[in-house]
Amino acid sequence: MFASRFFVSLLAFTALGVSASPAPAPAEKRSADVSDILAVVSTLKTKTNAILPEINALVAQGFANQATLTPLLTNLVASLNTAHTSIAAISSVNADSGSTSDVANAIAPIVADITNTLGSAQAAVPGLAGILAGLGLDAALNQVLVGLELLLAGVLNLVAGLLVDVAGILSGLALGLVLATLGL
Repeated sequence: MFASRFFVSLLAFTALGVSASPAPAPAEKRSADVSDILAVVSTLKTKTNAILPEINALVAQGFANQATLTPLLTNLVASLNTAHTSIAAISSVNADSGSTSDVANAIAPIVADITNTLGSAQAAVPGLAGILAGLGLDAALNQVLVGLELLLAGVLNLVAGLLVDVAGILSGLALGLVLATLGL
């Protein structure tokens, strides 16, 4: 009898304690400097440097097809989505903390590498543009670029200037959002 009263009292105090606990605060956006953006871009570069050589190897060895490329392309889209999420978590950037051209010079080679790799893969896998559209590559890459522009006004103009040489490949891959965002 005493044990049941003790148990009921314990449950009552536990319930009060749990209901009085504050809810976790939602994740807040934070202010950053250019080095934080460069860190996100560097992480994206590391991830693409692991994925793109695998695609190039499959193409070079003649093993590129929808079945072999789709998992790698899915990982590429996931990497871009992760980069976008990291960029979106930054609410503003201290403009005095670095150069917009540093970010443009960091992201442009990544976009060029992705474009060149997928351009060569398209020659081996007809219909690759449709696969890319189904996986959402255009939207994922575009979100990264737009996110950078929202944080650092003018970065897209610099990136566009660096990517003029791959505009035709972007068009062939049906990456219309990226082309429109860059104005190419």
